[in-house]
Amino acid sequence: MLNLSVPCGLRLFGGVMITIFATVPLIGCNGKAVTPPPPPVIEKPKPPTAVPMWLGNAERNFYGTGPWEDGPLEIVWENETELISGSLHKDPWGGTSWPGQPSVEGSRVYFPSADGNLYCVNLYNGSLIWKFKAKDSFKATPTIAGDQIIASGLDHHVYCLNKQDGKLIWDYETGFEVDCSSAVVNGRVYFGGEDGFFYCLSLADGSRIYKTEWLGSMEGSFSAVGDRIYVGTEQGDLFCLNLSDGSTIWKARIGADSNSTPAVAGGFVYTAAEDGYVYCFRQQTGEPVWKFKAEGGFSKNYKERSGFWASPVVVKNRVYIGSNNGFMYCLSADKGEVVWQHLVRGPIWGTSPVVDGRLVFGDKTGWIYMLSAKDGQMLSELKIGDNINTMKTSDMVLAISSPTNRSRTSAVAMTMEAAAPAP
Repeated sequence: MLNLSVPCGLRLFGGVMITIFATVPLIGCNGKAVTPPPPPVIEKPKPPTAVPMWLGNAERNFYGTGPWEDGPLEIVWENETELISGSLHKDPWGGTSWPGQPSVEGSRVYFPSADGNLYCVNLYNGSLIWKFKAKDSFKATPTIAGDQIIASGLDHHVYCLNKQDGKLIWDYETGFEVDCSSAVVNGRVYFGGEDGFFYCLSLADGSRIYKTEWLGSMEGSFSAVGDRIYVGTEQGDLFCLNLSDGSTIWKARIGADSNSTPAVAGGFVYTAAEDGYVYCFRQQTGEPVWKFKAEGGFSKNYKERSGFWASPVVVKNRVYIGSNNGFMYCLSADKGEVVWQHLVRGPIWGTSPVVDGRLVFGDKTGWIYMLSAKDGQMLSELKIGDNINTMKTSDMVLAISSPTNRSRTSAVAMTMEAAAPAP
């Protein structure tokens, strides 16, 4: 006869095992009271303490922390930089461009300047900690990776510096400008160049792991999602590349110069171009889904002013992007229909982070705006300079403006506590 030994508290009925629960105190199989172990302590995930690269991470979908409290924006410090002429710009340049968002980690801010310096300043008072001088203007957002920081710009070089003191560790020379912000994934540095090639280097020593076939000039940045890279070109193509070797998986036609970093969300890829369109493609195949045309605003008198230089930000099935025509748009992610639009004082080139239901961005007249992401209503505004191209939300809003004679980096106080991740 088959002998089944069943533990105390368990009985078999019709082949189904049923567990019998009892209230404390429990009685064990030996008849003694058993004190149940305390429930495991499950800690809530902590928000990131840094925004270490362009749009926060390699997937380009983290913008800062919240929540925010009510209150106006106000300037708490300013840091002036200089001007520089270069081989490709005889007129002096200052400030930075739309790819040049500051990066923040701990109490330090790292930002690129068209005066040829990468700056490291104190987050709370703007005091200089160190600066690194290149051969020409810096443009790309610096990328923090452990104790190292990657920076690049107009002098064709990609630099790896010591994060603590700004000393050079290695540099790699490409064929032309590198405005594209890099991403570091598993010890590899990825970036696209205006020489038309996409690169992968070793973070340890800067040695080249691969260089793709010619794709087209990449002035904007890229998104690395899973084992794929998504990047647009000035020749009007959107590429999906294999992360491991740079081979092309698919190519879709945008049809116009694209400086946007593609946003990848919900199985779709969103990007925009200088022809004034926002585009949506299927992530797996590159098949076009919809496109939206920016109209009105400043483009009433100037056709070219309908274009996009900013990158789309996708949060909760909505696409947020500012246009050269002065409109900030909120579009539905599934159909590209206008949910709301808000006209400001000047063209919008900078990308607009969304944190805790609030959209923060600047325009080329030097104003910073805070809008409700839900309905586009104005929550706060502040004049800080003459031309704002870049914005970062962290424990402070960091904005870079480019006046005619100097560039000004401002830390703008905001009532935000670092307590929860961005939506």
